[in-house]
Amino acid sequence: MTAQLSTAASPVVGRAVRAPLPPWKVWGWTVRITLLLGVLGAWQWYGTQGDSFAIPPFFDVAEAFWEGIVSGEFLVAAAGTLLTMVLGYAIAVAIGVPMGLWIGSSRFARNVFEPLVHAAYATPVSLFIPVIGIYTGLDLNGRVTLTALWCLFEIMVSTISGVRSTPVPLIEMGRAYGAGGTKLYSGVILPAALPLVVVGLRIGVGRAIRGAVTAELLLSAANLGEVILFAGSLFDIPKLLAAIIFVMLLGLALMRIATLVERRATRHLQH
Repeated sequence: MTAQLSTAASPVVGRAVRAPLPPWKVWGWTVRITLLLGVLGAWQWYGTQGDSFAIPPFFDVAEAFWEGIVSGEFLVAAAGTLLTMVLGYAIAVAIGVPMGLWIGSSRFARNVFEPLVHAAYATPVSLFIPVIGIYTGLDLNGRVTLTALWCLFEIMVSTISGVRSTPVPLIEMGRAYGAGGTKLYSGVILPAALPLVVVGLRIGVGRAIRGAVTAELLLSAANLGEVILFAGSLFDIPKLLAAIIFVMLLGLALMRIATLVERRATRHLQH
């Protein structure tokens, strides 16, 4: 009898019990899906009207999107764009985080460099295109430089704000225990500034993909920018919109990954 009960109960015990979704989550997903279906339905209806040349039906765009994926055109172009983005983002992180730590904690650096950083942060990056074209060229070097400028000052300003938010008693306590120089940065200032530093890094990912595509559109036609420009020059509106949607989904995926990394990096601060 005991063996029968144990055998009958074993599937229940071994099966993982999932907690039901909270009502607000169910409601939120319902609203999202309903809005998405509504927008796509309105898009399809408007695209089938005779005077909607600029907006083709959604199914035509979806077909062009699928063809771009299956043929590999979008994927190959995305690989080149991601290469530009990763190189530019890495340069921005390598410069922005150390400079932000220095400016945030040094009175000399704050007085000398911070006004320049804020001035550059407020300046449209597209204004640097002629200068970049002259000094770095219009190929990969120029595109990487423009991408780095797109996210450099965002990362730097967030790092400066993170350092400024470090409690002064915490710094004084670290110095009292003999922490100075590199040890003070790595053991006290950087852990305290980490939440805002990671926020800047996450936002920098979105700006890096924008900068890479912008460089490919305005500096030299290449990769996803070339696909968009070529489709526009041929008035291939379904492919043009499909490429734009592909860029949007690529950016959404990258931002989602950056958000997951941010949560993992700051998980110990949430307890």
